[in-house]
Amino acid sequence: MREGSKEIFEIFESYWKINPYLKIYSLEDWEKAFEKGKVWSFSWGNNLFFRLNKDHHIYPAGTIFINNLLVPGYPHIPRIYFLKTGLSRYLSYPFYAEEKVEGYNVRLIRVEDEILAFTRRGYLCPFATDRWIDFLPTLPQFFEEYPHLTVCCEVAGPENPFVSESPSYIKEDVNFFVFDFMEMGTGKFVPISQKLKLIEKFNLNTPEIKGPFDPIKDYKKIKELILRYHYEKREGIVFKPESEGQRIKYVTPFSNVEDLRVVFPYLGEIDPHFVSLRLIRLVLNLAEFQEVKEEIYQTIGPVLFEEVLSFLKDEKPFQETFRVRFRKESSFLALLAHFRLAKITIEIKKTEWKDGYFWVEFTKIYPKATHFWKSKLEGWGEVD
Repeated sequence: MREGSKEIFEIFESYWKINPYLKIYSLEDWEKAFEKGKVWSFSWGNNLFFRLNKDHHIYPAGTIFINNLLVPGYPHIPRIYFLKTGLSRYLSYPFYAEEKVEGYNVRLIRVEDEILAFTRRGYLCPFATDRWIDFLPTLPQFFEEYPHLTVCCEVAGPENPFVSESPSYIKEDVNFFVFDFMEMGTGKFVPISQKLKLIEKFNLNTPEIKGPFDPIKDYKKIKELILRYHYEKREGIVFKPESEGQRIKYVTPFSNVEDLRVVFPYLGEIDPHFVSLRLIRLVLNLAEFQEVKEEIYQTIGPVLFEEVLSFLKDEKPFQETFRVRFRKESSFLALLAHFRLAKITIEIKKTEWKDGYFWVEFTKIYPKATHFWKSKLEGWGEVD
């Protein structure tokens, strides 16, 4: 085991003895998972949490557990590249089309008397934990009635600390969009019809939901919806059956272009495969949506190159500036600790209390991207 992990594993063993979802696998099996680096621990308040850093049997990466609960990681959903054939291949009637909001995924749960937010990878998110009350004020009542459910949300908007892209219809701050309720332990999703009733009962914000649809009869309606989302600068759609069954997602041409715009300057920080996949998606977008071909042809060059050229011309480091607000200063300090853990380099530009919030402006610095482009300008070569 990792150094100092014997005592941690003893705590895990005490959890295993009382948590039925951990006991479906033997203690020896979990010990091997620790040795392979699949299980990591972290503290928040008086609790020691464990998270899965990698998939383990039926539990996906991002799964979180303590002594009396287990929150499965949010499952990865296949992405289709061609709408018409993808719909008929994976879906049957009835299914719903739910807006895929551009932001980052969190799961909200109640632990004792506190509502906490966890990221897809299972990290506690200090920002979402701090801000949910501003946007989902009925959650305490929800968890009183449904303590066995996890609330799955997208945090989106121009003032979030992680993602530089955001929906065009959010002009400031952020919002929380509830898109699923998931059972503790099992990871089963609440059926769509029941989800809609819960959203209405507790007045929760949610992405736009259309349907039900038939994959063949309603292809034209769905295509029209995708086109509208493209022109409205929305990310895409997640297609969901009423209850059990395959879910799939599809993103708009706009979203693929926007992804390329955001990441291209930061080559060196990301896997180049990220870029090639977006280009493949975009080609197949154009094969199906001829209406946007000329628009994409006119924008793709400036989108890919102008920001990089600007950085190179000014010889400045590659960086992004974020502006966020917190209810508590301690939440920002917790976010700084998270950045240190994730080895993200930031520079704090400004902090101030204003209108009841602690406002922070900070810059994320990308040294690998800076070195990547600088080395090319200095004449260094590489074998390709």
